[in-house]
Amino acid sequence: MKAATLLVLLAVLLTAAGCGGNNTNQAGGTGESKPAAGKTNEQAGAGTVNSAGTEAAGERSIQHAMGTATIKGEPKRVVVLFNGMVDIAVALGVKPVGAVESWEEKPWYAYLRAGMEGVENLGEETQPNMEAIVSLKPDLIIAAKSRHEKIYSQLNNIAPTIVLEKLFDWKANLATAAEALGKQDAAAKIMDDWNASVADFKAKLGDQLNGKEMSIVRFESDGTARFYVSGFAGEIFDELGLARPKAQQVEGKTAVTLNTKEQMGQLDGDYIFDISRTSEEDAKTKADWTSHPLWSNLRGVKDGNYFLANPIIWNLGGGSTAAQLLLQDLYTFFGLK
Repeated sequence: MKAATLLVLLAVLLTAAGCGGNNTNQAGGTGESKPAAGKTNEQAGAGTVNSAGTEAAGERSIQHAMGTATIKGEPKRVVVLFNGMVDIAVALGVKPVGAVESWEEKPWYAYLRAGMEGVENLGEETQPNMEAIVSLKPDLIIAAKSRHEKIYSQLNNIAPTIVLEKLFDWKANLATAAEALGKQDAAAKIMDDWNASVADFKAKLGDQLNGKEMSIVRFESDGTARFYVSGFAGEIFDELGLARPKAQQVEGKTAVTLNTKEQMGQLDGDYIFDISRTSEEDAKTKADWTSHPLWSNLRGVKDGNYFLANPIIWNLGGGSTAAQLLLQDLYTFFGLK
C-alpha cells in the first residue's frame, strides 16, 4: 500500500512539472506567457502574466523617422544622442547609460544635472563617440534625423534605434520616447501639468497682448543675426496664441539669417526676445548689431520690451522640462503671477 501511494504521488509531480514547462516563449526565451484560449498574442497584450505570477515582457514596434524599431520589455541601457531627449529622459525618470554632452554648461545643463550623475559623456551631438556607444552595450538608442541620419545603419546594428523627425518637437518626442521606454503614465502626467500651465497662463494674460507681435532673435558668432519662424520657443508661442510679425512668417523655415544691418527691420516686434548664446564671438556680434542706429528704431527696443532670454531654456534644452521653464519666464516678462 505504501509503495502504491508513493507511485501515485510521483506520477502527480511528474504531470505538474510537465504542465509548467511549456510557459516560456521558445523563440525569444523571454518567459512571455501564452495568450489565454481563444486570444491572439496581440489581444493578450504585453500585460499578460505568466504562470509564475510575474508580468511578461512585451514586444512592440515603434514607428520612427527612419523606419520601425522592435522593443522588447522595458529598456534598461538607454543611449540618448540629442539634447532635447536628454531633457525628456530625465523628466520621465530614466537615467541613460550614455548621452551626448550639452552645448553649454558641459557636460550637462545645470537644470538637468541632478538626474545625470554617473552618465557617460558621448561627446558632441553632431558627432557622437561610436566606440563608446558600442562599449555601453545599449538595448535602445534614441537619435535625431537631422543629426544622425547618415549613421543610422551603424547605430541600428548596435541596438534598436529610434530616430526622431524634429529636434524641437518636444511633445511628439515625449510621446515616442514614453512608448519606447514604457513610461506612458509619466508622460501623461507631464502633459497634464503642461496643459494646466498653458490654461493658467492664457487665463491670466487675458487680452493684455491683443494686437502685439513677438519676435525671437539670435546673434551668431559669424557676424549674422537671425529671427526664428518656428523652433522650440516659436512653437510654444504658437500654442500660447502669441502673435508673430508678418515679416517673420516664412513658409518652410525654422529660422532666417540676416547678413546685413540694412535688414534690421525684420527683427522687429512689439516684444523682442533675444536667445543668443553667451560665447565671446556671439557677444561681439550682438554688440555690433545693437549699437547700430537702426536697432534703436525697433518698436520693442523703443518701448522697453527687449528681453534677454536664457538660450539654454529657450532654445538648446529642447524638452518638456525646458518648456515649463520657458513658460515660467513668460510669466515674469509679462508681469503675471
